[in-house]
Amino acid sequence: MFLVMRKLFSILTLFLMFFACNDAPSYKITGQFSSDSMNGQTIYLENYLWYMKMSDQKTLDSAVVNGNKFEFKGKTDSAYMALLTLGNRPRAMIFLENGNIKVDVAEELIKSVATGTKLNNALKSFNESMKTTRDKIDELIQYANSQERTEELQIEVNQRYDELSKEMVQISIQFLDKNPGTILSAFVLLSTMSQGISDEVIQNTYEKLDEQVKNGALGKVIHKQIERAQVKEVAEGEQFRDLTLKTPDDKTVSLSDYAGKGKYVLIDFWASWCGPCRAENPNVVALYKEFKDKGFEIVGVSLDDDKNRWIKGIEDDGITWIQMSDLKGWESEASVKYKVQGIPYTVLLDKEGKVIATNLRGEDLKNKIKTLIQ
Repeated sequence: MFLVMRKLFSILTLFLMFFACNDAPSYKITGQFSSDSMNGQTIYLENYLWYMKMSDQKTLDSAVVNGNKFEFKGKTDSAYMALLTLGNRPRAMIFLENGNIKVDVAEELIKSVATGTKLNNALKSFNESMKTTRDKIDELIQYANSQERTEELQIEVNQRYDELSKEMVQISIQFLDKNPGTILSAFVLLSTMSQGISDEVIQNTYEKLDEQVKNGALGKVIHKQIERAQVKEVAEGEQFRDLTLKTPDDKTVSLSDYAGKGKYVLIDFWASWCGPCRAENPNVVALYKEFKDKGFEIVGVSLDDDKNRWIKGIEDDGITWIQMSDLKGWESEASVKYKVQGIPYTVLLDKEGKVIATNLRGEDLKNKIKTLIQ
């Protein structure tokens, strides 16, 4: 009898183990449109990190809309951000995590609301807390566009926009205090960092993140931003900070090959994708032609991440001075070392390699060079 019971127990154990293995955590995303206009079209589930250039995988899955509905099924080891895309319509963001995720789509995909799992419920709550302030910003934009453009109006609009931006930062900080540790916290923090959130709040929020989130893509970006914040801005009179990067033809060059060698050197931070940079390039080209044989040199430092676009930008704009990049975009060693907050950005060095001025452009830059050369 005991032997029979033991065999029965072993069979039952194997039976339960089999179903436990096949009942591993998974996700199911179901969505419904408010009309039948999307029937027959393909909706894609895409990796948000691909758009941030943190992943090589873009499309995770696809489904055809049928009866106003769509469905995705799969498994994930950890939660991360994903996007729902349909044609050229603005994308909807959801958190891809195991569980039943329900997506309600109104007239526009971007206004979709995902619920059913912890992170998606929290994201809905965060968006709702922001709604009043975002509506005020929309109203402010509509008001500004309906008025005659004057200097007084611009001052009024800017002041009100700054007030609303601070309001959004405070809402974000309150949310981070109540929801520490998750990937959503990392996303909210990263979204708020560019709006003037203090270094202290950034550091405290980062320290509360789960280790898995810290080691993930967003956590690493935040850590780099913290490192960047600790870098001092370039100051007049300091020696140049050396850089060693690649040229478009893959040769290794250093800033020290040019700086401190008896010429005035302009470090020109730019990128082919940067509209203001491309608009400024004709001025820099003209400046180089006028002064290149009079003790003046330019070193272009690109924040591109696409080599072909970088090369095409160089050719299209007629740039003939030395170019260097590590093709890491804003994560470039150069942007961190020089604390570049925006481009175009310039650093002008004297003949010994010391900083004379920063962020000179257009006529201001030309007049400065002309004065130095003369």
